[in-house]
Amino acid sequence: MGGAITEDIHALNLLSMYLDQFKRGWGYTSVYLLRDRTDEGGNQQFGFYRSDYTPRKAGVYLHNLTTILADNGTLREPGKLDYSILEEPATVHDLLLQHSNGTFQLIVWGERVKGADTVTVHLGGTHASVKVYDPTVGTEPVQTQSNIHSLALTLTDKPLIIVIP
Repeated sequence: MGGAITEDIHALNLLSMYLDQFKRGWGYTSVYLLRDRTDEGGNQQFGFYRSDYTPRKAGVYLHNLTTILADNGTLREPGKLDYSILEEPATVHDLLLQHSNGTFQLIVWGERVKGADTVTVHLGGTHASVKVYDPTVGTEPVQTQSNIHSLALTLTDKPLIIVIP
């Protein structure tokens, strides 16, 4: 395929890596460079921060993802969300989390290098309000829907977080 690894590709790969590893149950995942290095040759452009400590997209996207998912409470008894993604392509992945207040966070992400997958997430019932977050855009919802039982998503190479109270 060829081509340069851009800052955006690097950031999206790190998000996907962390989500993939967490879904697999890995307790630890390490990334070599926190900050770009200036003390040796070669490509040192893959840190979360530039050498002047300003954040790269990888740092911004990871911060946004962890901010959206943040929860400092404890869930007493896990609930169940009977969701499904019919005919889910091999390049699409999902992970269901639950906040301590009972709110579900369904993370759906694609790992396409080119193109997109359109999927429909069936939410297992009608929900009064559903919000969709995109950590590559920020920490506020990019979409809010009311009284829905399914949600159509176009997935490329980034995660979307569906918040279902």
